[in-house]
Amino acid sequence: MKKIVSLVLLLSISVGTIVFAQTPKLSLYARTSGSLGTIDLDESENNKSMNLGVSNTDTFGIEITDKMAGAKVSLKGSDFIDSSNGGTIVVDDYYGWMKFGDIKLTAGEWDHRYANRVTSDSSNFGGLWDLKYGVITRKAGNEGDITVAVTQETDNLTPWEVEFAADYIKDALTLSFSTGNTNDTSTYPNYKNYMVKDYFGVRGGYKIKDMGDVNASFVMNGENIGNFGFFVSPIIVKDLTLTVGYSGNYNFKTSSQNMHAAEMRARYVVMNNISITTHNNISFADKYMIIYDMLNVSYKINDTFVPCFMIANSNFSGDNLAWNGNVFTIRPGITLNAQKGAAIDIGMRYKLTDPKSGDTTKILDFPVVFRIKF
Repeated sequence: MKKIVSLVLLLSISVGTIVFAQTPKLSLYARTSGSLGTIDLDESENNKSMNLGVSNTDTFGIEITDKMAGAKVSLKGSDFIDSSNGGTIVVDDYYGWMKFGDIKLTAGEWDHRYANRVTSDSSNFGGLWDLKYGVITRKAGNEGDITVAVTQETDNLTPWEVEFAADYIKDALTLSFSTGNTNDTSTYPNYKNYMVKDYFGVRGGYKIKDMGDVNASFVMNGENIGNFGFFVSPIIVKDLTLTVGYSGNYNFKTSSQNMHAAEMRARYVVMNNISITTHNNISFADKYMIIYDMLNVSYKINDTFVPCFMIANSNFSGDNLAWNGNVFTIRPGITLNAQKGAAIDIGMRYKLTDPKSGDTTKILDFPVVFRIKF
């Protein structure tokens, strides 16, 4: 669990500002989400009126950087607001870095990713746009009823709580090593005592001029547990962004528990202001398969109005899945930009849940997101 902010932390930020003697680079991300209403098309008693949810994605950060060193602390709204389990503010990310020539050393808590996730047109709604690379599992209640668990991500070299990474970056080549520790035995059931051989990550990435980018990552995530990701972003034609790859979760003691995913994401720009994005993932294991497909079309009318239309389907099949069936999602929406970094997103989302056995449900809701980001 990330620590609650205290006076000591605030003092350390102030001291850090003085030590660096630099003008701080402030980053602000304020996001409030809610719903204009929810309509159950089958059971009207489940209808809900307008409501605002408490968002734990609101963050405020301060970042101080120099040519050879830097540090950042990011705070967020607590997961336990209005609860005795925690305060209103907790630490989200905190890390410092320094460079020695081509070697960069970083320590703290942060996400160390590399592969292009093709999210240029992601809206403030989040949901399926936030899906990371890795083997998909079912999580009812999420958009599309899917997620990639933090322990199953294949492009994050630092999935723990306290982490260290060393990156060697020379021209087009990137080589990385990481290690970390955690006390979260619920997320990491294999956690016992910290041993580097059970908690480490390695990565290699190379950019080929006019051809593309290739990278591979491997993370040891506990005793006998490892995640591997291999991704290629080729340059094929102008205005096309493409990433294809493979994700694997391995149990080196029980191979029948191994899980795999074939992944592809692409974005193509038409006439400079229309973009078409598709995300696709086929996750499979022994008697287990989840097929996820998403298509999004965005049309930038001008700097103020950007309508979009997203359609997605998640298909679940196999005896080793507790639920089989389809979850179909349609979400048209519009982004209203007051200026760069300040926007309101308003949408209408239709969700059809069609189980292999049981009743079909149809839900219509109207999400709205207010976001300021500087």
